[in-house]
Amino acid sequence: MSIRPATLDDLDRILDLGEQLHKESPRWSRLSFNRAKAAEFIAQLILGPAGVVFVAEKDGVVVGGIAGMAAAHWCSDDIVAQEVSLFMDPGARGSMAAVRLICALTAWGEIKGAEWLQAGTSTGLDPERTAGLYERLGFSRCAIGLEVEYGH
Repeated sequence: MSIRPATLDDLDRILDLGEQLHKESPRWSRLSFNRAKAAEFIAQLILGPAGVVFVAEKDGVVVGGIAGMAAAHWCSDDIVAQEVSLFMDPGARGSMAAVRLICALTAWGEIKGAEWLQAGTSTGLDPERTAGLYERLGFSRCAIGLEVEYGH
């Protein structure tokens, strides 16, 4: 298993994994999935200086990835990094791939000069297990997310 920066050649596979995660998520599946919009966003992260996407590859196949970005905080000149999404092929979940991807993003955020890296779990898929993984990698709980659903 290797971890490497994603290229635009990986875009279709990244979108496949992202769409699969979207469908599985009890939260995200309430929203439509616009593949063209997602492709544009992920491409910006791959190509732009403030973004990054790392992929985990096994036997030449991308089995997971993590996307992130770093920018000045809204009320400060200090840089804050954030994980945008961690996405894994179901067969690779529970493997070391996720650990290696999170570590790659953590190192990238430090290289970017970020004060911290913010990550979390918002899919509704086993959030305690995901949070536990991040905590074992040195993250601490720092926020509570809330939502109200509209009846449109």
